[in-house]
This record gives sequence, structure tokens and C-alpha cells, in this order.
Amino acid sequence: MVVDIPPARLAESLAVIRRLPVIVSLLGFVVLGTGLLGNLHLRTHLLERGRANLGKVDRSHSIPAEDSCELCVQLHLPVLSAGWVPLLVCLGLFVAFLTLLAPRLTPQPTLLRLGCRGPPVL
Repeated sequence: MVVDIPPARLAESLAVIRRLPVIVSLLGFVVLGTGLLGNLHLRTHLLERGRANLGKVDRSHSIPAEDSCELCVQLHLPVLSAGWVPLLVCLGLFVAFLTLLAPRLTPQPTLLRLGCRGPPVL
């Protein structure tokens, strides 16, 4: 069976295929940047705790806390590293400032002096 797609329709589908990864990554950045994913994950932890308190879930199953959950650690990791960013920026600016300073010239004594004024002028 051969599928015959008109060229105009093929061009439209290729454009959608090219834009799809961009759209997915943009949605991912929005979800991570706004904190929506962290909020939803925290709500699942609270829901699990609520079910355990009501007795709907067997207490023998361990309910992971926010400290031991890998996803919680990964979601809060950028918050931990944010304190180093201003320090690194200031350190980079300080190094850039130091490279702009001109080195101090040390005086050097002349051992041989030639009394030359240049070529003769007529």
C-alpha cells in the first residue's frame, strides 16, 4: 500500500514536525520555571500522607519524605546553587578589572649610548 501525500500537505506536516521539539522544550521550561512541576509533586506527597493518616494505605509501605525523594532533590537543586552565581560573577568582573590594569614599567639603565641624531638633512 502506497500513501500518496500531496506536496502542500507534506510541507505542512514537516513544519509541524520541525516545531514539535521546540514546543515541547518550551513547555518544559515553563513548567520548571514557574514551579508548577514542584507544586504538583509536593501535592502528591501531601496526598500520600493524607491517605496514610486516614488508614487507606498500609503503613508498612514507606512513604518517601521530601528529603529522601530523588525528584524533590532534583527540583530544588537550582535553589541551592543560586547563592554561588553572584560570587562567581563578581570574581569574573574582578579578574577582568585586573587584566585592564597596565603593568608598572621598571626603569632600566642604559649601558651604551649612541649620539645619533638621525640621517643628515640637506
